Amino acid sequence: MFFARNFGKYRAIVISVAMFIILDLGVLGLNFYISSQIASDAVNVNLAGRQRMLSQKSVKALLEYQNDLAQGASGADAYQEMVSSVALFDRTLQAFHAGGYTSDATGQEIFLAAVETPISIAVVEESLAIWKPIRRDFTRLEREGNDGTQLLSHLAVIAKQNNLNLLKLMNNLTNDLESVAKQKSDTLRWIQASAITLAILNFFLILFHFIGQLRSSDAVAEFARKETQEILLTVREGLLLLDSNLIIGSQYSESVKAIFGDREFAGMSFRSLLHNLVVGQDMTTTEEYIKLLLNEQVKENLIGSLNPLSDVEVSLPQASGGYAVKHLSFRFNRTIENGQISHILVTVLDITEAVALRQSLEEARNQQGLHTEALKKLAHLDTTTLNAFLSRTEQDLHAINDTLKDEAAEPQGYNAKLQNCFRIVHRIKGDAGALDLLQIATAAHHFEDQLQILQKTEGLQGSDFLPLTLSLNDFLQLIAELRDISDLLQNLQPKMVAESGTVTTEQIPLPLDELPITRLAERIAQENDKAIRVTFDAREAAMLSAEQRILVQASVIQLVRNAVVHGVESAQARLLAGKTPTGAIDVSVSSEPDGLRVSVRDDGQGLNLQSLREQAEEKGLYSREVLEGFSRTRVMGLIFEPGFSTATDVDEHAGRGIGMDLVRANVNKMKGRIRISNQPKRYCEISFLIPASQLEASLVAEAV
Repeated sequence: MFFARNFGKYRAIVISVAMFIILDLGVLGLNFYISSQIASDAVNVNLAGRQRMLSQKSVKALLEYQNDLAQGASGADAYQEMVSSVALFDRTLQAFHAGGYTSDATGQEIFLAAVETPISIAVVEESLAIWKPIRRDFTRLEREGNDGTQLLSHLAVIAKQNNLNLLKLMNNLTNDLESVAKQKSDTLRWIQASAITLAILNFFLILFHFIGQLRSSDAVAEFARKETQEILLTVREGLLLLDSNLIIGSQYSESVKAIFGDREFAGMSFRSLLHNLVVGQDMTTTEEYIKLLLNEQVKENLIGSLNPLSDVEVSLPQASGGYAVKHLSFRFNRTIENGQISHILVTVLDITEAVALRQSLEEARNQQGLHTEALKKLAHLDTTTLNAFLSRTEQDLHAINDTLKDEAAEPQGYNAKLQNCFRIVHRIKGDAGALDLLQIATAAHHFEDQLQILQKTEGLQGSDFLPLTLSLNDFLQLIAELRDISDLLQNLQPKMVAESGTVTTEQIPLPLDELPITRLAERIAQENDKAIRVTFDAREAAMLSAEQRILVQASVIQLVRNAVVHGVESAQARLLAGKTPTGAIDVSVSSEPDGLRVSVRDDGQGLNLQSLREQAEEKGLYSREVLEGFSRTRVMGLIFEPGFSTATDVDEHAGRGIGMDLVRANVNKMKGRIRISNQPKRYCEISFLIPASQLEASLVAEAV
């Protein structure tokens, strides 16, 4: 009754505002949806265009390879270019046909959806009909190598005959995909234009209603005037005009003061307005962008995506003191007077809430996708191995927590805490990588980042470790979520029951077998653009106790990782050195009279002693004079120093200087001895011997 008596006459305004909000939300949703489709279409167009280049590149490389062989040359470069071009063309064409993954211009893996239009489907199917026999001949040529001279001549003839047809088909595919993308762009512009039109109509509806209210009575008119002023004063959008010299005009909206402070803006340069809000490089880019808008030869719709201030985070001074972090969106549009560009209209939007909403939605999507992605990653593991790993990881994380709680008596003690945490987290990362649990490996890598920051901090105190406890809780939460998923998987698998009863996962160590370590090595090699082959002989590992198998497993993972990253060269470097393009890594566990030897050998570049000395001197571990006095064995032993690494950059697999330190710590726990056998440019073998006394002690302990 109260609402009807006091606000009933504003029902039209309420409805109009509601319609405006619904319209905005609808347009926003459609914008997001169509924009995502346009972005995907742009990728398709680019890849279709690349197919034209690859078809030509493949034939060119094939002919160059044939010519090199005819002249007695090896033709290795032309052959590699031909193989890579053919493989990438085939992979992309198959993805266009049935959907799948391919590589973009930067070499990153992207998913390519199958084409959907009748024209594109027909083009792809026709291309496949031409390409498949050619691809089979290329595959045969790769197998036969220099023995396929006759096949090479035949393939050259067929490739040249079908080259123009493939080029034409790829042109047709590109044109059709561009047509689809253009239709979606036109649709998006139509939606935006319609939304603006409806918004204008809605605005006039509200305006006419106010005019009617003003005419009804002076009292109502005064109330309406005050209400209108309040709306104008509280509107979040800032509007201002820039001339050709980027000077702010005399007319600007009141909200500009609300955003940038209550001061006079007329005659101020745009650079001064954004002083201390935007970094110098972004400001320079913005000025160049505005100058492009002032150039009549440049089409406005073609450079809209170049706006560097479409979403910028700033710290704005507050009237009450201090600063508030905001997200502002600047939009730049031309104003036309007498057919010429007179000014640039700048619209400033406070999109802080929209950004926060977007981030919240993104976090929700990521959280929702966690279980799905985890299920995919965990499906290849049996639940016994997985639960053993999760239990071990939980124990390790709790051990880190206990380490962080202990107060150090002196600063050196904090450094020791850090090194201990480094070893534990690095072992977790290695085990997770071997089991292809990349979420855990990534979390461990980020935790190492925080440890490294603390490692470089002078005058460490106990309070400096507080952020680590927060990250540790997140890490434990991730393990808990993965354990929930493991429980779901376990319900789908048979229960493991021993004759004596149920076997708990905590009693089962991680297996020392070929699959997880080989899988890790191949993934690291692929990420580093290398080719490797791992041989594995660990039959004698049955002599190890459960604890020893865990230590050996962690050590082998680090040694194999080190061999792939630092030892094995790229395929091109190996060919230049007279080696096969595929590197060899041999892992073995063998019995010796004195005990059990675990060995990892690679046929890579070996250890460069001079380079090791230089790295140790550069990192400040030892002086040049001391290093010159080191024996050959002592220099090679530098790789086991904490923090020592020959990698120039830090990534998931190298650069920390922790992996080999972890190996040494594990070997020391088993009272073992490390041996390095090395020949520069030929091979490097790192092995350790577990004494027979330790093996006997472990057997007695297990028997008891």
